[in-house]
Amino acid sequence: MTGEITISVEIELGWGMHDKPRYDHLSSGREAETRALDRFLDACDRYNVPISFDVVGHLFHDSCSDDHEGPHQKDWFDEDPGSDIKSDPIFYAPDLTARIRQSLVQHEICTHTYSHLLCDETAPEVVQWELRRVEEIHESEGLPKPRSIVFPRHLEPPLSVLEPTAIEVVRRPVESAGPPNSFPPAKYHWILFRTHPATELYRDGDILVTPCTPYPSLTSQALPQGTQRVHPAFRVLPTAVRRKLHRRYLHNAIDTAIREDAHVHLWTHLHNMANNHQLSVIERAFEYLATRQRRGDVVVRPMCELVKSIDGPPRSD
Repeated sequence: MTGEITISVEIELGWGMHDKPRYDHLSSGREAETRALDRFLDACDRYNVPISFDVVGHLFHDSCSDDHEGPHQKDWFDEDPGSDIKSDPIFYAPDLTARIRQSLVQHEICTHTYSHLLCDETAPEVVQWELRRVEEIHESEGLPKPRSIVFPRHLEPPLSVLEPTAIEVVRRPVESAGPPNSFPPAKYHWILFRTHPATELYRDGDILVTPCTPYPSLTSQALPQGTQRVHPAFRVLPTAVRRKLHRRYLHNAIDTAIREDAHVHLWTHLHNMANNHQLSVIERAFEYLATRQRRGDVVVRPMCELVKSIDGPPRSD
């Protein structure tokens, strides 16, 4: 049997929480996130693991005037500093997308909308404005139009808004794969000992859907999330034990894809993995994944290549 793994990483930085606004989950000057991406990409090159990086379009800019002239609600861009990468590197990050493009492995740069738009709460014309803007940016950067999208916070609009675009693949959570809605000890046990579900690709009209967990799965809640400390309930366990448990979870996800001849989609945000605790586990998992790839047991496909895995033609542009 041959399993199929897809791995996606959201790069949103300050845009991910600009509607709150809250940025304490990010490091000063995004230094930790920049280092994490470099280390992560080195591991991808070492183990031949292609990734779908779903990037907020505004991060391609090295500066802006905070005058976007879109059809958004009037306060939507209030947190845009209207400055540049030197002053506000959590809102401008062309260096990160350049580093992805310089990798030995051919990664996919897909979209997370232009401004981390909450797509279920806004008019279709606003979503389409954002996607047109992303396509313009990709064209100016010499990139193909995005063929995949991860909607911010998995808040989907009607998929008909994608018809004018080249997008043919969407990541969508399987809500039943989330934590139990019960008392805290059960959730605590679930976080430590859960297993990743096997899933199948399917079509929603013309759009291919890659199912995922509703929570980040490439990283662990039981380990520090980026620069933030882990919850005190997990600190009673040695870090080495928590790393081992998450490594077992990732290996199990790979084995599940192979054993069930299934699709498994692992994902996280860049800021979640911006520390050694998370990255050391991911590197070990990629080493294991590379071994199974060499044996022909599993194939790793970015989102844009998943149309090869399911019957039926891809969308025509």
